[in-house]
Amino acid sequence: MVRMNKLLSPLILSLLLSILSVPGQTELRFGPGPEGAGQTLDVIVAVVDSDVITRRELDAAIVRIERQLRQRQVPIPPRAALERQVLEQLILAQLQLRAAERGGVAVDDATLNAAIDTLAQSNNMSLSQLRQTVEKDGISFAQFRDDVRRELMAVRLRQRLVDSQVQVSEQDVDSLQAQLAGQPGFSGAGGGASDREYRLAQILIAVPEGASPQQVETARRQAEDVLAQLRQGADFRQMAVSVSADRQALEGGELGWRRADQIPTLFANVVPNLRAGQVSDLIRSPSGFHIVKLIEVRGGNDGRAPSPQGPMTAEADRARIREALLRRRADEEWELVLRRLRDEAYVEVRLPPAGSPTTP
Repeated sequence: MVRMNKLLSPLILSLLLSILSVPGQTELRFGPGPEGAGQTLDVIVAVVDSDVITRRELDAAIVRIERQLRQRQVPIPPRAALERQVLEQLILAQLQLRAAERGGVAVDDATLNAAIDTLAQSNNMSLSQLRQTVEKDGISFAQFRDDVRRELMAVRLRQRLVDSQVQVSEQDVDSLQAQLAGQPGFSGAGGGASDREYRLAQILIAVPEGASPQQVETARRQAEDVLAQLRQGADFRQMAVSVSADRQALEGGELGWRRADQIPTLFANVVPNLRAGQVSDLIRSPSGFHIVKLIEVRGGNDGRAPSPQGPMTAEADRARIREALLRRRADEEWELVLRRLRDEAYVEVRLPPAGSPTTP
């Protein structure tokens, strides 16, 4: 059996890189309380267990998200839909922070300083240049440090609860290899399907844990309506930002490039049969109803140049599949942990009903 151990070290860097608003490099990040929200009335918009999220925090986060969506050329949805999506991410971030604190997870100043130094270096900046960039974005450097600390605590929480527990057997590797062998373009160990990559996006219409038949039916009807709109030409990214309950919703549902062995288990038999630009039928899971889109394909037998490393040995191919399985299972288990955190928390959302006037 193989345990997940040091696989997440690149993730820490990617989380840190996402805090900067750099065109072409930006990912959507959240954290309670970026500063610079003006003189907005600071009312409570959500109660999360014993914590609160204020209108000022929400508005400041929305400003940043709107700017990042424009950089990605993602159409911005109606204000009410965007508010609820951003607020949900703030709620989840707060729940992760409190779970980390309860579990004794901490990030000391030395670790925090080292992480910020790494962030500056990776962006070819000095520490003072990084500070200027952050403050230009309307965030105090003290708040920035707090955001980075929270991100690192969330990563350590995941490492403790999930990554250190995930295991993959040789039988698991055999099974995935057999599955890949049956997919289009596979040409055996070391070639073809191992290098083919799929750029994916998804929309999730969530179903609460322990949902009644009526709740499931309501979610199914909403998912069918979303799918119908997509097939009539609606913008997938805008739809994801508006309605998806997935954590990548505010990135237009983008899941990025995945090899066949990295595709979420739920989509593994669906994606290889889609054409570029096509959306799937509804896919049911315990979380709800999913719609996956294949944006584009590269590598494999598409006629592009082979990898400069040349064909992989059978042993190296198995090692890569094993690592992909570890990551896939860890991602899926982490989603379950986050869902459990959300379902078990006391959350009271105090946004006005859809259609009511909101802060511009």
